[in-house]
Amino acid sequence: MSLNMPSRRLIQSASSLTTPLSQLSLSRTASSQQIRSISFFGWGRKGKKTETTDDIIANEIAQPAAAKRQRVLQQMLPGKVESDSIFSDELASTAPPSTPAPEAANANAGEADSQMDRSKEGLARAVDPDPLNRVRWQRKMVIRHVAKATDPFSKESRAARIKRTEREVRQKSHFLPTSVKKLVHLARQIAGKPVEEALVQMQYSKKKMAREIALQLEIARDRAIVERGMGLGKVKAAAEEEGRKAVEGDVAAAVHKIQTKDGKWLEIDDPTRMYVAQAWVERGPWRGMQMSPRARGRADRILKPSTGISMILKEEKTRIREHKERQEKKHRQGPWVHLPDRPITAQRQYYSW
Repeated sequence: MSLNMPSRRLIQSASSLTTPLSQLSLSRTASSQQIRSISFFGWGRKGKKTETTDDIIANEIAQPAAAKRQRVLQQMLPGKVESDSIFSDELASTAPPSTPAPEAANANAGEADSQMDRSKEGLARAVDPDPLNRVRWQRKMVIRHVAKATDPFSKESRAARIKRTEREVRQKSHFLPTSVKKLVHLARQIAGKPVEEALVQMQYSKKKMAREIALQLEIARDRAIVERGMGLGKVKAAAEEEGRKAVEGDVAAAVHKIQTKDGKWLEIDDPTRMYVAQAWVERGPWRGMQMSPRARGRADRILKPSTGISMILKEEKTRIREHKERQEKKHRQGPWVHLPDRPITAQRQYYSW
C-alpha cells in the first residue's frame, strides 16, 4: 500500500520532526509568558506607569478648564467697593487680619486683578455706557415736564397723578406643581385682604400650596418695603416723634371708614398699610405625562400641570381714593328719575297709530 502525498509535504513534516526539543520549550515558554502578561494587564508590576499620548492630551485640555474655573471663582468673590457703601463694614470684617508676605502678595496679585471692581468708576461703563445721550434725554424730559407744568391750559393726567402719589409692587412666582383649579381658590382667598391677614389665612390653610403662596407674599412684602418704601407709616411715626397727643376728635378724623367694591365696610387707621389688590393664576407648561391603562387595550394620557400665581400689593391710600371717587360719581349723577320730566304731547281721544 503506497502513500499518496506530494514530496514537499513529506519534506515539511520531516523538518518539523527534526526540530530540537529546547527550541520548542523556549517558544512555548515565551508564548505562555506573553499570554500571562496580557491576562493580568500589568497587575503586580513595581515599575512606574509611563504616561501615554492620551494622558498628555487630556492633561493639556484640563489645564485651561481648571484655570477658567479658578478665574470664575475669583470673579465671584467680593471685590472693591466704595468706602461709603453699606457693605464696606461687612467686607472689612471678612477680610484676613494678617498682612500677607511679599511672595504671597506677588502670587495673589493676579487674583486681585481678576476680582470684579464694584466701585462707581468700575461700574460706570456697564451702568452708564452712553453718558452723552443720557444727559440729552434727561434734558429733553425736564423741558417737557416744565413746559407742561407751567402751561395754564394743561393739567396733569389722572394716570400720571396716580403713579406719582401711589405705590405698588408686582410679584410673580415660579410655576408650582399644581393645577389651576386648585390654586385659583387660594388666589381668591387672599385677594382684597391686608398682607398680614392673608399670611394668617395661608398659615392655617390645609392646602399644600398655601406655604408657597405665603412665601411669595413675604417676598412681595419685603420687596415693597425695600424697593418702594411701602408700609412704613410715615404719618403715624411723624405724629409720635413730635409728641403730639391725639384727642378723640383727631383719632376719629384719622380713621377712614370706606366701602369696597364688594360692599364690605372697612376702617383704616394707617393709609400706608399694604393689601393684596389683585391675585390671579396662569397655566404653565406640562411637567410630564403618565399613561393610564384602560379596557380593550386602550390607554389614557394623564398630564401633570404646573401653575403660577401673580399678585399686586398696594397701599390703603388706593382704596381710600377709589371710595372717594365712587362717592363723587354718585353725587354727580344725582337721584335716579324713574320717568322723564317733560310735557305730555299728542293727547287725543283716539290712538295715533
